[in-house]
Amino acid sequence: MRRLKLGVFGSAFDPPTLGHGDVIAQAAQFHDHILLVPSASHAFDKKPLPFDTRLAMLNAFIADISVDCSLTVSAIEADMLAAHPDKPVYTYDLLSTLETHYQGTANISFIRGPDNADTQTWSRFFKHREIEEQWRIFTASERLNVRSSQVRKLLKSNTGSQTDQHAMSMLTPSVKSFIIDHHLYQSGNP
Repeated sequence: MRRLKLGVFGSAFDPPTLGHGDVIAQAAQFHDHILLVPSASHAFDKKPLPFDTRLAMLNAFIADISVDCSLTVSAIEADMLAAHPDKPVYTYDLLSTLETHYQGTANISFIRGPDNADTQTWSRFFKHREIEEQWRIFTASERLNVRSSQVRKLLKSNTGSQTDQHAMSMLTPSVKSFIIDHHLYQSGNP
């Protein structure tokens, strides 16, 4: 029986952007299925929007994405955090948990964007060498310089419609609607 080629793409997805979409598009040609895993507790002490809000945004996001493999949003990190609320959920632990879950039926690889591939950033990942030794790593190229932090900054500055339009141009239609409908990232809001 052929093993599933499973890609695991973890991120804060705060919000999911066209940059994330480009990483997924690049990885899709090498995977049968990509699991999108929003972080439940960020290891680098970032303070993203609430998990359920980002999960809902990510589900809206994948409705807009068309790639040559299947996509699923997973709340597995929230389950892992609930089991051990005293520590962050590390990528190594996530991949180990998924390895156990799939019990040899999948070849699991970790998908990372160019920002996490940066040596300085990658070296901060818990057990980054063990990740490299135990799992295949797919690193996307920098084709779109779009970051969630850019979108948040532009929307929080709220200096006018030009800024908002630029920020919104980095998002899929469903994510734009979600942000507008829920008044996210605006001054005075999370």
